[in-house]
Amino acid sequence: MKKAKIIVNTKKPQAERNLELAEQTLREKGFAISNAPDFVVALGGDGTLLSVANSYGKKGIPILGVNIGGLGFLTNVTFDELAGTLDEIVEKKFKIEKRMVLTAAFDRKKFYALNDFTISTRIPGRVVEFSAVVNNEYVCRFIADGIIVATPTGSTAYSLATGGPILLPDTEAIIVTPIAPHTLSVRPIVLPPTSKIEIQIGKKGSAVLVADGQRCKLIRKKHAITFSKADYQVKLIKPLHTTFFTTLREKMQWGGREDA
Repeated sequence: MKKAKIIVNTKKPQAERNLELAEQTLREKGFAISNAPDFVVALGGDGTLLSVANSYGKKGIPILGVNIGGLGFLTNVTFDELAGTLDEIVEKKFKIEKRMVLTAAFDRKKFYALNDFTISTRIPGRVVEFSAVVNNEYVCRFIADGIIVATPTGSTAYSLATGGPILLPDTEAIIVTPIAPHTLSVRPIVLPPTSKIEIQIGKKGSAVLVADGQRCKLIRKKHAITFSKADYQVKLIKPLHTTFFTTLREKMQWGGREDA
């Protein structure tokens, strides 16, 4: 990999300066800055990486996430580690993680998400009526603030905050997590990656579909959205020393006392 493109979140503090420094570092390590890159550097936070994944993931171009934001769960290379990580790329001492992507189909259009799709109420304090069908089999009807359909990558995002399970990134599965359901019987469920999930909006409430917390689409009443595994995967460049459980401990404070 000799050619790279940097995409920076311009809303971050000192974004222009960081972009200049990143370009300088890439050139010093022997990489050319190109609009036809071998890999893309996402300079920002997790939201930046999700945006880059939507633009470049389907093209099969690997993405290196460099964190200049907050939590940085997906972008777990810090800006100070960029030079060393580029050395590892030159020496081919890195790994490519292939991440599952979801698609949502309705209105003869398709939308894609690396983390999750959320169908939520448009009016705070009001609920939405949902009906769920999996592989053409009726599952249930329920009323809630919303519903999340997530990938294993997205299992540590909004789905986790609403009570969903954590899945390892290389797991092949789809997570369906209700948001504040108005019943004790509706709980998160993990489905096989081959599942076709149809969620229909009922007569009650008004809803919006959100892809990766960034792209929104109004959903009409009695409208159905079909979720399934996409026909491509997003490729993430990761240093060899990084692991999922290390990231969980460091970023999410997962676990208890180390001296117990």
